[in-house]
Amino acid sequence: MRLLITLATCLLLGACAGNPQSTYDRSVRAGHSPIAKSNLEAIHNVQAIPLPVNPELSPPTWRIGADEPRLDFGSSISNYRVFSLELKQGERYRLNVSSLCNSPCLGFSKFALKPRALLLDAYGTVIASKPSRVSTVLGQVSLGWDGEAPEDGTYYLLVAADNEDIGRTIVIDDAWLNNSPLMAVKVNMHSAPFGQIKAFSTAPAE
Repeated sequence: MRLLITLATCLLLGACAGNPQSTYDRSVRAGHSPIAKSNLEAIHNVQAIPLPVNPELSPPTWRIGADEPRLDFGSSISNYRVFSLELKQGERYRLNVSSLCNSPCLGFSKFALKPRALLLDAYGTVIASKPSRVSTVLGQVSLGWDGEAPEDGTYYLLVAADNEDIGRTIVIDDAWLNNSPLMAVKVNMHSAPFGQIKAFSTAPAE
């Protein structure tokens, strides 16, 4: 009986230790990077990266990892990066953020950072938060924002991990084995607090 209790306790502890959400949450909270309590503080804690405009080839890739500063969203804490862009009043913008499956993206246990992004003005005021466009395929999550600048100025695209969904499924897609239509397998991709992103601006749709 004692052996059975010991075994059950070990299994329970192992299940808790293997919970991606609690493990990742501890990793983010235990980091040593500065934590911003407001959007304005988040902008000031980093040197903004100029947002690439109409990249001809593949847009640059940036990593959001434990070394990046963190922002306290209230219900979760996330590492983030900030990109800057200049806009004129009334100018249309089309912003794009893609998150890539964490390398190596092999097998059936796949993870990717689920993006959470805010378009801010120079005072940290939120201009846009809800994406205008969302698409997902196995290996990539893409978000987009379309809008119009309210005034001349420098704007900031803050991209963070959506750590409220750590460990949850964000994409379910078919993986084709040997390209055979008879051998499709449903594969999940789960949310992780760290990963690689692409951020860029493209010409607005006419």
